Amino acid sequence: MILKATVSAWIIAGMLLFTGCSQEPSSNAQSQTGSLLIEPHVRVGKVRSGMTAQQVVSELGQPQRKIGMALEYSGQGFAVIPDSNGMVTAVMCGDVTGINGPFVTAFKGQTKEGIGMRSTREDLVNAYGEPAVSQKFPRGLESLQYAALGLTFTLEAGKVHHLIVRFGSTVETNRTITLEPLAP
Repeated sequence: MILKATVSAWIIAGMLLFTGCSQEPSSNAQSQTGSLLIEPHVRVGKVRSGMTAQQVVSELGQPQRKIGMALEYSGQGFAVIPDSNGMVTAVMCGDVTGINGPFVTAFKGQTKEGIGMRSTREDLVNAYGEPAVSQKFPRGLESLQYAALGLTFTLEAGKVHHLIVRFGSTVETNRTITLEPLAP
């Protein structure tokens, strides 16, 4: 149950991050040439595990947009998500609005298995096996989570349009608290 809530929370966070910002990347936005290598838990192109948001900006330049602490590189089709300490915890790739969103085309990253935007569900299963968690949503959307790899794919009509790459541990910190009334 907690895992389902976590997957849903990441999807909702992605939708909030990209809602309203799925406009065509501006012509002066940085554009990515060639393919970015996605290494689960390690990197997405030049964005590596262990980097701070400040180091990302030093490496990639100023983002086209900042939403809270998130750094959106719309010309490259991804956003970098730091934690409250400024450490990069995830990269959200592609477009939460769907397969025809502009960030799907902008994002050129692929895993060593060739998985990237518009890969099919069959491609994912052939590369990684059945997902640890699979959820279906309205409008033909599906979320496939490969927890051990730190990867979550969102598909529309069986094709990838959004990818979350998590850095660091495969185990999330349990931040559950229990409130109890004071003893009289």
